[in-house]
Amino acid sequence: MYLFNITLLADEEIHREIKTWVLQEFFPKIKESKTFQSQALLKLLNSPNEGITYSLQFLAEEESQIRTFQQTLFLDLQNKAHHEFRGRLHFFDSVLEYQ
Repeated sequence: MYLFNITLLADEEIHREIKTWVLQEFFPKIKESKTFQSQALLKLLNSPNEGITYSLQFLAEEESQIRTFQQTLFLDLQNKAHHEFRGRLHFFDSVLEYQ
């Protein structure tokens, strides 16, 4: 099993808009694609960074599911960050393997 994590760092002014977009648009598309076994949105508490930090977590049986997602639906998030929120939304992703 694999955990695909996307960490979002949003400016204070836009974090509610980002959270709403994730919950109402991004997650439903991902759920519909049936790429992952589960998905979750978490808010990082006591972050050392300015702004609000969220963690989007997705559970996959195979690493190939993550690669497919990165080449398709992940582009929605990249476009949102680069075009609508340039300089106000930053993110990085990581893949973790359950042991």
